[in-house]
Amino acid sequence: FRRVLFRSQGSREQIERYLIPALRGEGGDAYAVTEAEAGSDPGGIATTAVATDGGWSINGEKWFVTSGDVARVLIVMANVVDGPELLPTLFLIEPTTPGVDFVDSPRFTHNYPHGHPTIRFTNVEVGPEAVIGGVGNGEALQRAWFTEERLGIATHGLGAMWRLLEETTEWALSRRQGGQRIMDYQGVSFPLADSATDAALGRLLAIQVARMVDDGGDLKLVHAKASMAKLFVSEAAWRCADRAVQIFGGRGYMRSNVAERFLRELRVDRIWEGTSEIQRLIIARALERRGVEATIH
Repeated sequence: FRRVLFRSQGSREQIERYLIPALRGEGGDAYAVTEAEAGSDPGGIATTAVATDGGWSINGEKWFVTSGDVARVLIVMANVVDGPELLPTLFLIEPTTPGVDFVDSPRFTHNYPHGHPTIRFTNVEVGPEAVIGGVGNGEALQRAWFTEERLGIATHGLGAMWRLLEETTEWALSRRQGGQRIMDYQGVSFPLADSATDAALGRLLAIQVARMVDDGGDLKLVHAKASMAKLFVSEAAWRCADRAVQIFGGRGYMRSNVAERFLRELRVDRIWEGTSEIQRLIIARALERRGVEATIH
């Protein structure tokens, strides 16, 4: 999404300053939207941007800024204060800008290499060139970002299920208890069959969403379909990991086991980039506004 955002909405200066170096591997970006009181409801964002003689003054605090500890630039959602109106807008802010403070680096269940710091913006001064996509276009750009990220979560969840199925099936075929392979017990083989079915269905759904994007499909339907893919795969992948832990038995609870690691690392996929409950709301609204046939075909 960030690459698409810069290509489609970024100025030549923004592209040369941030996109091209990122493509060379010289530092990426981090998306800063979540706040203490604005998680599932981004409409609750309290970060503000007030016009100044030289551009904008930004104040607020962002939570769970994934890769914010290594980013070269932060993409910050803030409300531009225009009289009584609040206009959601995306700003590009470099972490070294005066007034940008990293106030916390919480530890999480998973072991991702990059952190998710809390970042505070206090009277951060940026020029007009920091706006990306135009003042007031933040919500539309964010919707596109969520669509991309949700499809991404579905695809990495499918990759996790693939590996879990391969390693757990291999174990079930080689491990013997009671004089026979544990694969021959339905208590082992049936959960694997359920996981394989989940993986196949999730793959078809993710491919359909990707095809709709490539074909330039209705953006509202693509948004709903991406929510379906994210919802289904994130929940199915964690079920798959849970089943795998059970099949590996005590070995499945060891830190060296793939099932134990994925059980920890896949859990967050049901929370970030919109919780499972938010995905269900989006899908339900699609049924209401787009109709059953369009939503499920």
